[in-house]
Amino acid sequence: MIARSSIQKVVETSRVEEVVRDYVDLKTRGSNLTGLCPFHKEKTPSFSVSPSKNIYKCFGCGKAGSPVDFIMEIEQYTFPEAIRHLAKKYRIELEETAQTQESIDEALEVQSLNIVNQWALEYYSAQLWESDLGRSIGLGYFKERGFLETTLRKFDIGFAQDEYQAFTTESIKKGYSVDLLKKLGLTSSTGNDFFRNRIIFPIHNQGGKVIGFAGRVLDKEAKVAKYINSPETEVYKKSKTLYGLHLAKTAIRKLGSCILVEGYTDVMSLVQSGIENVVASSGTSLTEDQVQLIKRHCENVIILYDGDDAGIKAAMRGIDMILKEGLNVYIGLIPDRDDPDSFIRKVGYEGFQKFLQEEVKDFILFKINLLKKETQNDPIQRANVINDIVGTIAKIDDPVKRSVYLQNAAHFLNIDESTLISSANKLIKEDIKNKSFSAQRKALDHDEQIIKEQEEIISFKKQNEPYLHKGDEFQEREILKILMLEGDKKWRQENITTAQFLVGNLNDVIDYFDNKLYAEVLQQVESLLKQGEAVNLNYFLHHPDKNISHMAIELTSSPYVYSNNWADKYGIYLLGNQSDMEYSADDVEKIIKHIKYRKFHKVILDIDQQIKAAPSFEEQIELVKAREELKKIKNNLYEEVWGGFK
Repeated sequence: MIARSSIQKVVETSRVEEVVRDYVDLKTRGSNLTGLCPFHKEKTPSFSVSPSKNIYKCFGCGKAGSPVDFIMEIEQYTFPEAIRHLAKKYRIELEETAQTQESIDEALEVQSLNIVNQWALEYYSAQLWESDLGRSIGLGYFKERGFLETTLRKFDIGFAQDEYQAFTTESIKKGYSVDLLKKLGLTSSTGNDFFRNRIIFPIHNQGGKVIGFAGRVLDKEAKVAKYINSPETEVYKKSKTLYGLHLAKTAIRKLGSCILVEGYTDVMSLVQSGIENVVASSGTSLTEDQVQLIKRHCENVIILYDGDDAGIKAAMRGIDMILKEGLNVYIGLIPDRDDPDSFIRKVGYEGFQKFLQEEVKDFILFKINLLKKETQNDPIQRANVINDIVGTIAKIDDPVKRSVYLQNAAHFLNIDESTLISSANKLIKEDIKNKSFSAQRKALDHDEQIIKEQEEIISFKKQNEPYLHKGDEFQEREILKILMLEGDKKWRQENITTAQFLVGNLNDVIDYFDNKLYAEVLQQVESLLKQGEAVNLNYFLHHPDKNISHMAIELTSSPYVYSNNWADKYGIYLLGNQSDMEYSADDVEKIIKHIKYRKFHKVILDIDQQIKAAPSFEEQIELVKAREELKKIKNNLYEEVWGGFK
């Protein structure tokens, strides 16, 4: 188990902007950073990173948290795994407490899939470098193809012996569950090794964690599949994985482009030759999820496929999908029946760079030239080609970019531009009709939008209490926000904190909070303060109850800006116009008085019901006395509240 002090050190050292940048291309916007959310598909960035608070928040899907939360979410790690990951990143040596057999078993259960995958990587790697067959057959195969040992180690290449149960037997001997081995596809349902007599290509997620394997057969005469892959599991989704991304992501962001190839060895050869911004689609046709992965790091995709018919068809299939996600697409077909692996061995780094500069074409020119060759003088085929090209251009969301491509297509196809525009518009309209969701509405004014979203909980009285409404969540949120941002600060010149002042003045109305989670938090804080514990934003962000930690993110990173006229128009008195503002003591007192006024009104209504239901006259009298005392306090608050606000 990891010592608490070590966990705290990792939490305090980790910087959210540094952690997120390993996965997302971030751009500065004011004091925050923004980018495309890595947790859901989007075309307009709604993912925000706050370096000052050390938190992230997506206003699209709602994912939010600390650097530890981010790693847990994106890598599907457990908490200990995330701590170890960040400790490695920041070179923090973790102190381990003594482990019992029970704690070891528990850790294995929680981290089972990742642990077994890592063990398999180490086993296959050892077979390549340390066994006689591995060195002679496995290394021999790669050396014959010109791969350096440094490259093989960089990609964690391994080797599987031609034995039925060598890996499985050794795994069980080491204490790994055969059920987990079968679940990961490392052991077959009959108890035999799944990978035998094959080169092993470990597949990593973009964080560098091994999540699956691919095996290439070495016996050319064997009547088996050339490549076999691990099955999909909780940690490995083929359609959401790009081979080599964990090594390429930095270069992709730096160069602003991603080279997409088909095979594992294509990636390895290009990287070995100095082309680092390259990934492969992991032996599957390109998917939307894979395009989304690329989009988080850059805006330009260069598709490099073999120049044969299969390669051309594969390149064509990917174009529309990439365009639909708003990326710029360029196509390069490797000449002379080569693939990227063999081609770069022929021409070297300089020759390959020349090929990228001279032969890689914008997708529209590539598609026009390709389809024009196929049609020649056939008018029907020509019409089909035009429709095909217009269909591709119609996938582009950016109207300016779409217009430029239509102009180019009209020029190269020698056809009237207005005809192409008309055809494209028709396709776009049909696409909009077919979509299951309605066209995006124009953004409402911030005030109107928030009021509309909260209309179910806000109902204003128009007579004696013109500014009172049924729902108090806005004010309750403000109280919690003050508690998080200012809780550990000294209150005025007194020997108490802001948190102590808040709780001390609200403990008589906590039971009347509309949001029960907010009430629960205040009660927890009251208990902590009695024990002499400090209460600050860090406490809430790393709270073991995810509802509370997510609430902390939500309250301290709002996408909305409150309007100053809310108090007069709607009876909603809010101090915060920014999520990281500082509060004065006078402002804190004002909002406490305001919310207590509203809560005492509810207490009085509650007492009214108790008076009606009281079983005796004496009990009614006692309740009436209590009501009158509360009414006096409420009236005094009314003078202070509305006198101070107007």
